[in-house]
Amino acid sequence: MINRIKNAFENIAVWFLPSKYANLLLCRRRGRWSNYFISAESAMEEQWRTIIWPLIKDFSFDAVLELAPGAGRNTRKLCSVAKRVLAVDLNEYALRQCRRQLGDSVSGCRIEYHRNNGRDLRMIEAGAISAVYSWDSAVHFDKEVMEHYIAEFARVLRPGGKGFVHHANLGDQAHKNIKRNPHARSNMSKELFARYCRDNDLVVIDQIDMPWGEIVDCITLFAKHGKIDA
Repeated sequence: MINRIKNAFENIAVWFLPSKYANLLLCRRRGRWSNYFISAESAMEEQWRTIIWPLIKDFSFDAVLELAPGAGRNTRKLCSVAKRVLAVDLNEYALRQCRRQLGDSVSGCRIEYHRNNGRDLRMIEAGAISAVYSWDSAVHFDKEVMEHYIAEFARVLRPGGKGFVHHANLGDQAHKNIKRNPHARSNMSKELFARYCRDNDLVVIDQIDMPWGEIVDCITLFAKHGKIDA
C-alpha cells in the first residue's frame, strides 16, 4: 500500500517538476526496469555482435566506465574484453541485480559498483578511464543530465580515451514526462550531444542513427584529445 501511494505521488509530481528532475524521479523508482531487464537479455548477443562490437573493437578496455548497467547484460559482454569495469548507476535496485548476476569479477575482469546521484562521477579520479560505454540506458537521460555527464566524461577519460553512448534523439519533440514518449525516450538529441562534446573539448568521431521501433535513436562515438588509444 505504501509503495502504491508513493508511486501515485511520483506520477503526479512529474507534471510539475522540471524535466531533468522528473526523469530522475521516474528512473530511480525501485524495480521500474525489472521486466525490461529480462526481456532485453535475449537480444544482447545479436546487438553486441552486429552493432556494438564493430564500433568499439578498437577501444582500449583497460578501465571501462559503464554508465547505467541495468541488470548486467552489457557488463557481462564488456568483461569478456576488459580488465576492469566501473559500473555506475543511480538505481540501487539495478546495481543489486547486476551484482547478484555477476559478482565482483567475470572472466578475470574486476567489477566495481558505484551508486551515484544521477549527474556526476565524483567517485572516479580524473584521467582514470580508458573507455566510456552506455547502451540502452542513456536514452532515458534528460538533456541537462546528459550535459553534466559529458562534462564528467571529459574529466575521467585519459588522453586518447574513447566513448560509446547510445542516447535519445527526440529533442524538442519529447514530452516532459518520459512515460509519454515512445520507449520512454528523453529530450536529448544528436546535435546537443555533439555540442556538449565540443564544449568540453571532446572530439566527436561519428554519430550513427539507431532505429528503435518507430523512432530513431543515435549512437555517438567520441574521444578525448591526445594520442588515440588502440
